[in-house]
Parts: sequence; C-alpha cells; structure tokens
Amino acid sequence: MKSAPMRLAELSLLLASADALTLRPARANPKVVGYGINRRDTSPYFTPVYNYFAGFDYTINITIGSPPQPVMVVVDTGSSNLIVNSPQSDFCQGGNCTQYGSYDPTTSDTSKWYNNLMYTQYEIETQKGAWVTDDVTFGGKTLTQIPIGSGNESSNSDINIWGFGGNGQLGGSLPGIPSNDTTLKSIHKSGVINSASVSIYLNQTGSETGSMLFGGVDTSLYTGTLQTLPVVPRDGFYDRLTVNLTTISYNDGKSTKSIDTHLPTRVMLDTGNFDIKLPLEIATAIQKSFGITQQFHLKEYDFALTACSMADSPAVVSFGFGGELINVPMSSLVVNPPESILASYGLPQGTLPEGVCLFLINGFKDELVESGQLVYILGGAFLANAYFVSDEDSQEIGLAQANFNPGPSNILEIAPANGGIAGISNSTAGSGTSNPGATPTPTGGAVPSATPTGDAMKAWQAPTGWIVAAAGAFGLLLSI
Repeated sequence: MKSAPMRLAELSLLLASADALTLRPARANPKVVGYGINRRDTSPYFTPVYNYFAGFDYTINITIGSPPQPVMVVVDTGSSNLIVNSPQSDFCQGGNCTQYGSYDPTTSDTSKWYNNLMYTQYEIETQKGAWVTDDVTFGGKTLTQIPIGSGNESSNSDINIWGFGGNGQLGGSLPGIPSNDTTLKSIHKSGVINSASVSIYLNQTGSETGSMLFGGVDTSLYTGTLQTLPVVPRDGFYDRLTVNLTTISYNDGKSTKSIDTHLPTRVMLDTGNFDIKLPLEIATAIQKSFGITQQFHLKEYDFALTACSMADSPAVVSFGFGGELINVPMSSLVVNPPESILASYGLPQGTLPEGVCLFLINGFKDELVESGQLVYILGGAFLANAYFVSDEDSQEIGLAQANFNPGPSNILEIAPANGGIAGISNSTAGSGTSNPGATPTPTGGAVPSATPTGDAMKAWQAPTGWIVAAAGAFGLLLSI
C-alpha cells in the first residue's frame, strides 16, 4: 500500500426518459423470494445484527453443505461468484475468521471437488484454493451444487463474498470455474424463481435493515416510476451491471448547478463499493462546489475530506439516467469510517482527526477507465437512496428513488417474456410521487417483510442477520 501523501495530524478541521419495468400482478403461486438485509460494523455471524455503522459492506447469512456450515457473506453486485474462506488456510487458523465464518468442503457430505485453480483478487482481498460445488441454503431455500471458491490454500481477509453481478465480474473469466452461470442464473435454474432477477433495497444510510427480493419487485419500497435502463456492454460483452449516467446536478441549498462534461458515461451499480467514483473532472467540480479541497490517499485511490458537520447540510446531488432523478443527500455522502475500515487498509487508529470525515464522491483518471482497467462506480452511497433491480434475462436495470417510509408490501413477479421486461403499467407505480428536486427524507422504521398475498405465496423471507456495514472495507478490483 502506498503511504499517504499528506500528514493528517496537521490537518485543521475541514470543512435520473426511460421506459418502466414490466411486471405482472401476483398470481396464486408467484415465484418470488424475499430476503432481509442488515448492516453493522462488527459482530459474529450468529448474533443479531447491530447498527454500529451503515454503508460500507452489506451481508447476508447463509449455510453451505451438509451438515450445514453457517457463514456470513458480503452481497456484491460487482462480482459474480461465491468465494468463502476455509478453516484450513493459515489466515483462518490464526483465529481471523470468527466474524464471517468459514466453510470446510472436506466435512460436507454434499460437496464435490472440481480443481485447485481458484484464485480471486479484489481491492484488498485475495483468496487462492479449490473450486468445489455444494448446496447453499438461505431464506429457507436450498440451491444444489452451486460453484464455490474455497480459499483453503491462502487468504488475507476474513470477508466471504457472494457476487450477484454480470458475467465478466470475476465470473466466467476465472480460471477453472465449474460453471459460467452467474448467481442469478443459478437461482433461476433451480426453479424457485421465474426470472434471473433480484431487487435490492439497502434502506437509508444509518438504518438497520434492508431487503433483497429474487424474481420480483416490491412497489412499496420506491416512489414514482421504476425506470428501465439497458445494461451497457463493453465491446459487445455484458461484463458488469453498467448503465449510462446522463446527467448530474447538485444543489448547495441555495442554487442548482448542472454538469455537462464527460456525460453520458458508463457507470457500474456496485453494492460492494461504498463510495461513488466518477470522472475526475466531475468529482473535482462537485467537491469544489461544496468547498472541499483536501484529499486523503487510501490504498490506490484519493478520497476527499470534509467536516463531519456537512452531513447535516440540506445539499443534495442528483443523478439522471434519462428519466426521473435519484437524489442523494449529504447524510449519505459524508461519513466517518469506523477504525476497522481504516485498519483494513493498514491505517492506524486516529488516522483521521476529530471531526474530519470522508466525502464519498471521488474521481478516477479517464485513461484508467478508457484502458479498461477500471470502471466508474455508483456504490453504496448512491444505492442506499435507490431501489435497484437487475434482470439478467433481459439485460436490464430498474432504478427508482427509494421510499424510506413504506406502507404494506406490494410484491409483483417479474414476468418471463420474449425480449425481457418492457414496461410497467401506471397501476404498478411506486408509493407516492418522486420530486426530482427533493432531498430524500429519512423517516426510519422497519422494512416491511415480504408478506404473503395468497394462500400459496412463495415469499423467501430472511432469517436474522442480513445486509450489513461490516468490519473490513471491501471493494472490487476492477482490472479484469
């Protein structure tokens, strides 16, 4: 890791027209699967979830094999596979895998060894070992013989990762992988849902719970229209969950300014990254508009620094994709990371001075993206304010403003159709209306569960323990 180019101890206190998603009303026996999501900083995988700090990593609890071995995995739309630690690695034998848990294929009656060619590399995490297949259970459903990367040879992080992204996001390109099917395709093939799709509601920054719904959409969890956007391929290959970002505007509480340069641009929707990474010129313009000039070098990237009090500002940044805007308030963009996040980057306690926070809109140099090494990212800071749907059958993304004060659940199944999902009727618009200029208002409250609407309704509901802001900072290394 490169050393920080600035001495933080000397710092003074710093100061979305697209068609909508087509769904069909719930039938007598719709195939949808609901799963709860929580956030936390630190806590063992078997305990209730605590809201220590929101917005960094998002996890769910699963079991693997027979007898079942419980593990906690990061939900990552920036990768495509299930990669877990093994108790056989030196890292885990050193007592480092107690929080997320680990999986030992040799003690599972249902595991099948495939080869020893597994190697994955993320921004911080690397794992090396075997490819196996085994049964995975979560939310009361069991998926049989899912490909699993087992870090039995080496690992440097306690984090387990389950990718829900596109084909090229640490997916079919990995050497020796048993199957080129993504996670969503595997769940679809298992027959528990009728489309390779998932809807993700992270809930507002600082909340305790969110939800995932496989094969359907809950219209109570967003406002306005669920706009449908095509996944944008790179050189004809659908490698990532990327869409075209067409407009950016920001309001400092007094006036609204728009950015015209570098747009439209291709951005990835990534729950495995906590910040927003834009073209450097755009990020710098936004930072300067809010009086942010200080930078902090973290791993290979620069992060802007600002006063933590800016989180209370009425300012908002709005992102457009050809239709309604997704509005992101300062409370999602100004964060004080827990010491465990800094420690995962090798930074000591007290690295950030009292009252200094990270500002989560930062930049990449254009040449890094143009060369294919990196891709611009809308991570957790953005997605906490959006209702996000991925449908791999049609290669489409659904986006709407998240509703932080939802009423009763209204679950609709994503209909399998030739050519994918093509539009949504007015009768299935989200709760309330979306005001493109408004800041999302945090209201709190628990996330409604996927409540059955018929005698045989198949809502896949979560056990205790879900999407979480976790103890190690996790970001996908995008040089794939």
